[in-house]
Amino acid sequence: MSATRQVKFYQVGSHAAGNRLLGPELQSDQADPARSNALTSGHRACQGCGEALGARYVLDAAQRAAGGKVIAVNATGCLEVFSTPYPETSWQLPWLHSLFGNAPAVAAGVAAALRAKGRTDVRVVGQGGDGGSVDIGLGCLSGMFERNDDVL
Repeated sequence: MSATRQVKFYQVGSHAAGNRLLGPELQSDQADPARSNALTSGHRACQGCGEALGARYVLDAAQRAAGGKVIAVNATGCLEVFSTPYPETSWQLPWLHSLFGNAPAVAAGVAAALRAKGRTDVRVVGQGGDGGSVDIGLGCLSGMFERNDDVL
């Protein structure tokens, strides 16, 4: 029988910065660089953070559907703060940070630029929070719907 590595699913303390400071033998499976994961180690989200899991699952699904050709646009908020501590990022795909209320407009602009370049193979995903989508960002969001922009 061959020796196998024990599967570990746990969150180490914040000093380990998402397992990056641990040796490979102590890293959990979440830190495996070969694992398909749009949001990987190094972020500073709380354990079990619903926003981190939701954003990751959405972008993982979008990447699988688009063959890995996805650009994410994210509004200012907790997701941006814990996933992109300067000068690093935990995102494993092209990811743009926009202002609080204009993620839909930036996503529509990125999609328009891709169309102008003849790139129909890349999908754009815009992520906004509650205030950035249905409060100050409603104008950008409704404009995106009115123009029938092809973004998610």
